[in-house]
Amino acid sequence: MEKTKVQAYFSLSNDDDFPLDELTKRLKIQPSRTTEVGEPLLLNSARHYFSTTWQYGLGYKETLDVDEVLMPVIYKLESKVNDILLLKKNYNLVAKFYIVIQIHNGRSPGLAINTRASKLATEIEAIFDIDLYAYPYSELE
Repeated sequence: MEKTKVQAYFSLSNDDDFPLDELTKRLKIQPSRTTEVGEPLLLNSARHYFSTTWQYGLGYKETLDVDEVLMPVIYKLESKVNDILLLKKNYNLVAKFYIVIQIHNGRSPGLAINTRASKLATEIEAIFDIDLYAYPYSELE
């Protein structure tokens, strides 16, 4: 039986191209994913990405506690405030924290953004984008 999973990640993006390598060097963080304007969404897809994006996150984790996946991202970025602000200014970037929740069998996690996370988001002028995906209940085995 599938269990509820949560992932959190940080992104810097722009509708125009910008040097992804510059972000990686400046932040001294290896991104978990990057995309570029015009890149196909999937191999051999007719649909393309409409923005260039640099992302850092740790992937999905089976948990009912959002902090388990959000706080490691926050800890990694807390010392990078000035670098993030400079990159945002230089490349006109938008900063976001994404929280993606896949709810299985009605087991939804608690969702509270703690003060440490909201403080960092305020300092770097980032928004929180929260996506919920609720899957149907399955019969107990």
